[in-house]
Amino acid sequence: MRPSLPRLVRVLPRSAIPVREHGHLPPARVYEELPKGSSRQPSLLEILLKEKEAAGANYPPNVRIEPVVSKKTFAGVKREFVAPLKAVLRER
Repeated sequence: MRPSLPRLVRVLPRSAIPVREHGHLPPARVYEELPKGSSRQPSLLEILLKEKEAAGANYPPNVRIEPVVSKKTFAGVKREFVAPLKAVLRER
C-alpha cells in the first residue's frame, strides 16, 4: 500500500509548541512541508497502461483497460447520443 497524506501527518502535543509571554501561539508554521514530488504518484490506470505498452503483444487479452470518461467529455453532445458513444469507447 502507498502511504497517504493523512498517514504522514504528525500530531504534536501542546507542550511541544513554544508559547510566547502573552500566551499566544507563534505565527510560524508548526509542520514541515512535504516535497512536491511525493504528493503526485501514478494512478493504477497509468501503471497498467505502461505495462501494456511494454509487453506489446504478450499482454494478456483478458485484462481490459478502458479510458476514463467524464461528463465534460460529452458536454456538447445531445443526450440521445451519449449512451451509443460510451459503448463505442468501451474496449471489446
